Amino acid sequence: MVKKKKSPKTLSLYGLKFDYEDYEQRMMPEGAYQVDKVNKKVGLEESYKPTIKTKTKYWDCNKIYPTTEEDFIATYFSKKKPKDLEGVWSQGNQFGTVLYGLVKENENYHAYIIQNKMKMVQASGSFFKDIFNPPEADYGITDGTKFGIFTYNKKKQGSVNGNKFLKFKGVGAVINTMSGDNSYPVNFEVEYDVTQVGDRELRGESNDQKMMEEKHGVSRSSYKYWPPIPKYVDPKRLRKIMYPDQDKSESPKKTEKNDNKTGSVGSGFFVSAKGHIVTNFHVIKNSNSIKFIYNDDEVDAKLIASDQQLDLALLKGKIENKSYIKFSNKSPQKAQSILVAGFPFGKAISDDLKITGGIINSLKGGGNDSTRFQLDATINPGNSGGPIVDKVNGSLVGVAVTKLNKDVMKAAFGAESENTNYGIKASQVRDFLEANNLKVNVKKGKFKVSELESSTVFIHCK
Repeated sequence: MVKKKKSPKTLSLYGLKFDYEDYEQRMMPEGAYQVDKVNKKVGLEESYKPTIKTKTKYWDCNKIYPTTEEDFIATYFSKKKPKDLEGVWSQGNQFGTVLYGLVKENENYHAYIIQNKMKMVQASGSFFKDIFNPPEADYGITDGTKFGIFTYNKKKQGSVNGNKFLKFKGVGAVINTMSGDNSYPVNFEVEYDVTQVGDRELRGESNDQKMMEEKHGVSRSSYKYWPPIPKYVDPKRLRKIMYPDQDKSESPKKTEKNDNKTGSVGSGFFVSAKGHIVTNFHVIKNSNSIKFIYNDDEVDAKLIASDQQLDLALLKGKIENKSYIKFSNKSPQKAQSILVAGFPFGKAISDDLKITGGIINSLKGGGNDSTRFQLDATINPGNSGGPIVDKVNGSLVGVAVTKLNKDVMKAAFGAESENTNYGIKASQVRDFLEANNLKVNVKKGKFKVSELESSTVFIHCK
């Protein structure tokens, strides 16, 4: 009986198959020799031991994972949003970049090489690449490879200056040794400390890192590539961008002569039965005369008080009105249904009061301004100073103040804003009125559209 010859055992490395015995007996020793040669050249203090393992709990070169950014995102984040370190990171230097992805699995962040965009053929994300040139020893990690994990360092608890400490465990690189016309990978495992700096930078630090930087000027940092992180804008600067009419240096009780011949228009609402009206300060700023329309009559208004920082103004007309907006005795809530009333674009469209609906998106304004809240109900020029009321009972929730300027936000953050609007919280309005000796009333009963219509007025200034 003739025995069948067994098929030679093969080894799969990053999509390439090798004869196992040949790889173990000939290629591995040469790979080890090349690693030792590089170690001696750069003076590394750590020892890297090549291995023929193709898969561990830290890395896997048997399987090719997504090799494009789009496929990687679709594979791992189509059903969930990235959190913390999760996403696509970029590491590079003058020779190009490497994109790798981090996905959280069981408290560890698994790392996958997505694309090697280094200009050198095989070079990739190892700090060795900056120290020597191919073909002596060309280090690289192949596209679509799971090359390790990041995990929080148990020896370093907490954070320092906002930095968090992690550990990396996995395959440091793939060495392609050149032997005649042949090239093949050799894996070797590494472990080093990683510092998370803020939410967009990772810095690698091995025992030899200091020496590497001193001798060769080599550093190892990665920066978050996806999801994109907006440019940081200081909250104080952002407030000035969003609320350009507010200037703390000016007295809130004073107005200047108006040099604007066309005047300004806005909205306001009664807060008492004696002609008291609340609006935005920027609506009446620098005005010589202020008028509002009530029951089709044009009525003169006098400025009683203002707070330029809050962007509030209290007016009074010689009139007794029957209807006015009452306050809520509850704080605004996220997802609360609201209505915004006013005269967008003045009366250019029609004389009728316009009412739009939406919800409260956030309990803070731009720059973490706690005096304001964000809403998605439409606000346009002319809405400024109009009431924002609860949809159920009609009580005052806030005062319409501004919408984000698309061009400004694109310049600041690199992206346009869509229907992002803000209101001044009713609690701020209440404090403002009570500071000026005007008592407010709490809303009782159900909401009536007629009450909102008869309480909201059109304001125009010269």
